[in-house]
This record gives sequence, structure tokens and C-alpha cells, in this order.
Amino acid sequence: MEKIGFIGYGAMGSMIIRRILSSGVLKESDLILTTRTIPKLKDLEKSYPWVEIAPDNIIVARKSRKLFIFVNTGMVKEVLEEIKDHLSLNTHIIYIAAGLTMGNVGKIFPGKISKVIPSLTSEVKEGISLVAHNLQVEEEDAEFVEEIFKVMGKVKIVEEDQFALGADLTSSAPAFISFILMKFTESSLKKGGFTRKEAEEMVIETLYGTAKLLHSTDLTLHDVIKLVATRGGITEEGLNVLDGELPSVFDELFKSTLEKYETLEIELDKEYKI
Repeated sequence: MEKIGFIGYGAMGSMIIRRILSSGVLKESDLILTTRTIPKLKDLEKSYPWVEIAPDNIIVARKSRKLFIFVNTGMVKEVLEEIKDHLSLNTHIIYIAAGLTMGNVGKIFPGKISKVIPSLTSEVKEGISLVAHNLQVEEEDAEFVEEIFKVMGKVKIVEEDQFALGADLTSSAPAFISFILMKFTESSLKKGGFTRKEAEEMVIETLYGTAKLLHSTDLTLHDVIKLVATRGGITEEGLNVLDGELPSVFDELFKSTLEKYETLEIELDKEYKI
């Protein structure tokens, strides 16, 4: 019986696997998985005893018609080289390594390939997973991937050259937003009046409320700004400061991250050169 295979059980991979299992989008008995440190799977095995735990990558590759590779970017080539002779051309590989193009994966496995960039927010079934497929992926294969990641939030189909910018806006954004709020909170502490815990609670609850307001209504970001900031008021004063500083900061952020992504692609292209 062909199964759905998973290689790797790191932070993102384990979150995705557990979300798949808890959602019921796949049956426990459909899954076969392995990871470099098998004892890490002990708790998963207790919770989902019908999942098949394999001793190595080759067994997973042989048994799988769909194969998710959840190892870090630097290990993908090693895994592909190890399993390539045990894959059929009809196998469908799905991977989450940022910066690694489907073209480079295709140099080792010239079959069906999908690339997904999930988000940490998938942990709470929110956010957006970015998905792209190569030309070999048929409609049925694409629908399978999209259904899997829909149980973790929304899915957005993109072209592969959109991943770098898209990742800044989705998978990297929780860290960017958290950093901005952390610095915002830390500056407030310099003025006294609240503890860090109190200030962070106020900011987080306000962030949640703002996101919920935007998500649940037709209000745009600009609308919210207009509703809060009255002409000549205190909020407008703060917005003037932000408008003077933030555009150049974010311009530099996108410039730096997109250059880093391009550098990583170039390095990986050399590594995967035939």
C-alpha cells in the first residue's frame, strides 16, 4: 500500500505533521515518517499509534507516492541523493526549504515537485502558506497539497519568483512584527508607569483586536488609521514621527532580505550544479 511519507521532524515539520493528524485531513494509517533522531517521535507515536515510524529515509521513499521533505535547507540535497534511486517518476515531492528552487531539486529528481513556505502562525490555524508547483504537477497533485495546507490557514498560489517577497510578508512577518512591538514596548518602559508584562499585554491585546477588526470587517489599514487619528490630535503626532522614519527602514529591510534570498539561491545553485 502506497503511503504519504514525511522525512524530518524539526520545529516546522513537527508542527505541520501534528496539524495534519489532529485535523483528520489524512488518516493515521496513511502516514509513514522518519527523522534523523527516531526517539524524537516517541510522543507522536503515543498519540497516534497507527502512524508508521520507519527506521530510515529509503524505506519512507520506497513506500510513498507523496513525500514531504521537512529537513533544513542544507540537508535537502543529501536526502535527495540518498533516496533518488528509490523514487518512482510518479512520486510527488513537497518541500519547505526557503531559497532552494524547484529547478535545483529537479536536477536530482526530475519529477513532480511542489514548494511550500508555511508560517509559524499555522500553529493556531491562521496565516498564509505560499505554494508553487512545477510543470509536472498535475491538477490532482496540486489539489492534494493545497488541501493539506488549508487545514493550517489560507493557501496562496504564487510563481516561484514571488517566494522571496511573499515570505517577507508571511513567514518572516511574525518575527518582524514581534520585533517592532518589542521595541515599541521597550520604549514605553523608559517613561515608567507600567511593568513589562503589563505593557506587553496591552500591546498584544491591541494587536489582536486590530487584526480581528481588519479581518472581520471591510475596513482597510488606511481606514483604521483615519478612524483613530483625529486631525491635530495625539495619534496624528505619533504617526508623523513614524512616517518620517519607517519608510526608509522598511525599504532597507526589503532590500536586505531580498538580496540575502538571492545570495542563498546563487549559493545553492552552485551546490546543485550537475
